[in-house]
Amino acid sequence: MNKQANRTQSQADTPRARFDALPAERQAQLLDPAEAEFAAHGFDGASLNKILVAAQMSKGQAYYYITDKADLYRAVIERGLRRIAAAVSGSFAEPGSAIEFWQQFARLLRGITEVLLQDKTLAALARGIYQGTNSQAALTEPLSQIRAHVDKLIVLGQSLGAVRTDLPQSFLADTLFATIREIDRWFAAHWSELDETEAMRLNQKAAEMIAVMAAPAPGVPQ
Repeated sequence: MNKQANRTQSQADTPRARFDALPAERQAQLLDPAEAEFAAHGFDGASLNKILVAAQMSKGQAYYYITDKADLYRAVIERGLRRIAAAVSGSFAEPGSAIEFWQQFARLLRGITEVLLQDKTLAALARGIYQGTNSQAALTEPLSQIRAHVDKLIVLGQSLGAVRTDLPQSFLADTLFATIREIDRWFAAHWSELDETEAMRLNQKAAEMIAVMAAPAPGVPQ
């Protein structure tokens, strides 16, 4: 019993667990300057020392709450994802039919693009995700969580007849997740070239392309 209690206490007493337990305003003391630095310079170019100076924290204080720069970067991106999720929370709400499913999916993608058009810092963070392998490696956990949401959308879509059932679910999920990531990567690479009208047009076309890939093909047995 004592061993189990000690193990549970040890798992809870980690830098990230201590950071997550802080009030939002205390987290912001570190996350706000980190967000600005990562948005301006990407993961590789960001200086942890500059972040800590701006946060008025010593390395000893910081390492009580974070493991390293990658851990801080992950916390920044996760907070950004929560801001996006809060902004689009009403975009996808219990569709009752296949048509509603794809309408709401398109609305969800449109909402994400609208948030990035309005929030320059979030847009810069999103672009920075694709600037190197180190940033990708730091985001393994957030990406796995997004992939889990894709799995749930597929199950919901299949229950409504909106998503094909003639392929193994893992095959379909892997393909759609990879497609969504490549669309996101393309937008990140070309964001500065797009005005708002073109960004929203391409967003709609991307939603249509995903629907064509995932929806049951007419006349094909499921």
